[in-house]
Amino acid sequence: MTMKKIIFFSLIISTALGFTACSGEEDDLFDASAAERLNAAASVYSARLMAQPNGWAMQLYPTYDNEAPNGKGYLLLTRFKKDYTVDVCGYVWPYWQEDQVGAAGSGETEWRAHYRNEYSESTAAWEIITDNGPVLSFNDYNTNMHYFSDPDFRSADTEHGTGFGGDYEFIIVDAPEDASYMMLKGKKRGTYNLLTPIEVGVVYEEYMADVTNFHSWLFAENAPTFNVVHFGDSIYKMENAHDGLPNIYPYDGDAIANESFNPFLITKRGNDYYLRFRDARTVGNVTVQDFIYNKERDILESVEHPDFFIGGDTIARFFVDAMQQNKVWSMGRGSDMSESMASLYSNMSTEFKSKKYTLSSVSFSNDPNGVPGLRVTYKNSSNKAASMFYYINFVRNGETVSLEMQPLEDEGGAKKLMDMFPTMNSFMSVVCREFKGMAVDTQFNLSTIKLVSTANDADWFIFTLR
Repeated sequence: MTMKKIIFFSLIISTALGFTACSGEEDDLFDASAAERLNAAASVYSARLMAQPNGWAMQLYPTYDNEAPNGKGYLLLTRFKKDYTVDVCGYVWPYWQEDQVGAAGSGETEWRAHYRNEYSESTAAWEIITDNGPVLSFNDYNTNMHYFSDPDFRSADTEHGTGFGGDYEFIIVDAPEDASYMMLKGKKRGTYNLLTPIEVGVVYEEYMADVTNFHSWLFAENAPTFNVVHFGDSIYKMENAHDGLPNIYPYDGDAIANESFNPFLITKRGNDYYLRFRDARTVGNVTVQDFIYNKERDILESVEHPDFFIGGDTIARFFVDAMQQNKVWSMGRGSDMSESMASLYSNMSTEFKSKKYTLSSVSFSNDPNGVPGLRVTYKNSSNKAASMFYYINFVRNGETVSLEMQPLEDEGGAKKLMDMFPTMNSFMSVVCREFKGMAVDTQFNLSTIKLVSTANDADWFIFTLR
């Protein structure tokens, strides 16, 4: 079953498939009583749940709230066994905690959502019941599944426990005969929860660690920039994706005035990682919900419409704008750089040593007045820390940035230092060129970037943001 069909069927509420599942049933379908038909459907759906021997990845959304923790998605791995017990495994568990707020000793407190990240497995009974259609019921207390619906958990809004609003009974909306996926709908809350198969041989705890690490890698909490959503010709910013509840708003719009909440979960099938939003999004006449990570393009590409994708920020834009926000791009001896650049840097460092100076680092930053340039940091012959600033114009040309050094002035000693260390001239002549920015790891996280000379791609260096 293709992802196209998953998207299509996720929009349909139908519980009749069990009655037409087998080609030989048409003749006697209405000869059976309603109770017999429901029992037959229960057997069919039970068999389909058990048809995947290593179970399913369940994308559970407790409620349609737009705030954490009830509105977030939670990934549960479920294995339905022939003895009618089910293993439910998870990693992220929300809880409420009364935190102190205000000044110490003020006595002011506030209930806040926190998360326990700990792998857990729980096994209990399950069954398919018939309630105007087949319903998957976790009819015995399962610590992990019922965690999200247990009223004993105190909420932030009341002294009485309301839990996290989740369900433990799910209407079976769609369950194709080939058991390629299942779509469940929470009986009380009405959220749609997709189940996709887990391949035989996959170890649950390793799967959870893999998906969690991928999420943290792609949407690092400390990533300094936003993601960019391309819905055809419509461009959006996506911020705070690290917590699975990002804000998506027009690229040139205001984040608060256009605030939206877009919970998603990441799963893995084979070697591919999928991101699925809780709610489908329609732009023009196109509806998208599922994205697959395209490693070669370093984007999350819509399964249905490749021109709809999520990527990282524009590197050239971010490189220049970061300094306008008083950020610093730093490079030192331990930084990665091309062989030609490493030779230039080594020669410069050796020349500093020959005159009892120590070269520490070079960095792109601003002077106290916010004017950008390159700062050379070193220790002088008296072993005192010092630095010299060289003014540089940063000119962005689409995907490239040109660095143009301004004329040296004697004031401040910049020219004197350059004359004292001639190798700095060679180094500066390579630095002050046109460069194309490249992501070191992923464009979703530009904490480090690679600047490659457009004149000679053998000249490149890596700068780290701090």
